[in-house]
Amino acid sequence: MLLGGLLLATAALAGCTATGAPSPSPTASASDVTGLPKGVQQATDVPTDVVNTPALRGSVEITECSAADGGWKAEGTAKNTGDAAKTYTITVFFTTDHGTVIGTGDTKVDVEPGKTEDWTVAAKLTPAPKTLCVLRGVG
Repeated sequence: MLLGGLLLATAALAGCTATGAPSPSPTASASDVTGLPKGVQQATDVPTDVVNTPALRGSVEITECSAADGGWKAEGTAKNTGDAAKTYTITVFFTTDHGTVIGTGDTKVDVEPGKTEDWTVAAKLTPAPKTLCVLRGVG
């Protein structure tokens, strides 16, 4: 009985192993990503610990997402409806239309009470045909 169970477990594990699939090359570069347009590279230094306070996200918006000299930019506004000055940290990820991050950037903007300030985040990158600006974090 024990031997039968071991054989079933071994067979089940063997079914989970990919056969014939190429193993990733340890020297593959960012430009080797399948599915990206020619010249577009996946970002290799994407921040994982982004400041984000959900309650503040409604005070910040992207108003433009467009080409910039040598890359791409997001522009927007930050509004302070409170009684004290606020400094917003705004992080933007630039992605393909399929969600691959091809660039990142951040900025800080000081906003006085009752005021709205403009901000810009730009990144050096080769844009995809449909580059998107994603508001990744507001803190």
